[in-house]
Amino acid sequence: MATLRPMSSETQGSASSEVSLPPERTLIEVIYPEGKGVIGLRGSHAPLSWEETAPPTVQEGNRHVFSFDVPQGDVVELKIVRGDDDWANGPNYAVHAGEHLFLEPYFDRTESTLLEPETLEVDGQSLSFQVLLPPSYDEQTAKRYPVLYAQDAQALWSTSQDPYGVWHLEKSLDQLYALGAMQEIIVVAMYTTERRLEQLSPVPDPEHGGGHADVHLGLMVDHLRPRINERFRTRPEREHTALMGSSMGGLFSFHAAWTRPDVFGKAACLSSSFWWADREAVRRVQQGRAPEPRPILYLDSGASPNPTESDASARDGYHHTRSMFRALVTHGYTPGVDLHRLTFPGSTHDAASWAARIALPLQLLFPREVREPTREVFQAAADGHLEPMASVAS
Repeated sequence: MATLRPMSSETQGSASSEVSLPPERTLIEVIYPEGKGVIGLRGSHAPLSWEETAPPTVQEGNRHVFSFDVPQGDVVELKIVRGDDDWANGPNYAVHAGEHLFLEPYFDRTESTLLEPETLEVDGQSLSFQVLLPPSYDEQTAKRYPVLYAQDAQALWSTSQDPYGVWHLEKSLDQLYALGAMQEIIVVAMYTTERRLEQLSPVPDPEHGGGHADVHLGLMVDHLRPRINERFRTRPEREHTALMGSSMGGLFSFHAAWTRPDVFGKAACLSSSFWWADREAVRRVQQGRAPEPRPILYLDSGASPNPTESDASARDGYHHTRSMFRALVTHGYTPGVDLHRLTFPGSTHDAASWAARIALPLQLLFPREVREPTREVFQAAADGHLEPMASVAS
């Protein structure tokens, strides 16, 4: 067996010289509306400091680019400042040497805004919904946002009174935003308190009836979504439009993404009722063809550690979810890429379990965007001029 020996002073000196690497140019690109305040940086590493605000290296309209050298291997902690001493909401950012950090800060609010419920009436059909706007919405006036269409608005918010439990969804989102762990999104939540099984089930079940999910889907696609896109600054493309639901809401979300992938590019299906109508959804996927374009899917369930568990809530549809996962893989879905499936041993079929894990699908479906700096940004930081880019905040 080889033994390790202390390095001689000569060897140590050689090693030290090898790790003395040249600094790397680091870029911080900040998008903030012109006229709402002067933007600067403070930080833990020269040329930044916590006492004095560093101005942008170059600014053009809403775009502020800060450029400085950081020794290789170092990490700089920094914070965006507006004016003399108005610090951006959220924790400090940590930027690595040579990194390009793209930031869209907000100062005026720390929490999302829940608007009053509304009801859409179309040809004798009604759909009640509620909109949650992210903290930066009123401040970042040029920014557009992805949209999440969520089922069961009656149980999603901290103020909800659903007797079966609530998700505290807005609190989870605000925490993720503050950490920079996901994109800010607009949530459109639909109430399903009346005729829920009928509203969310794609086909009738021999015991429970139902089967009118396509009516609910038609109201969403043909009437609600155009209204939302007209009233709010959304990113309307399918790749920025998602669905979410649990139990029957998970089944509906899968059905909607599978049948209307032209509208919905992704779906989070928690503890989905894939058992419905003798596993009709599973059989449909097994026997049919995958849609094009193909939606990104997140599936999950709890699972009982007891293999002989008879309580359906404790089993939480684990085997049905596994069957759906296997059927999707046979269609060419790639786990970890366009298909995510997670299992939570001991989690039961209830709102508390979904609230505890909702941060996972939110981050998978709406990861923080990584934007590589263009050659023009590098050049602008060097020569002090930026060309206007109208779409940078969209």
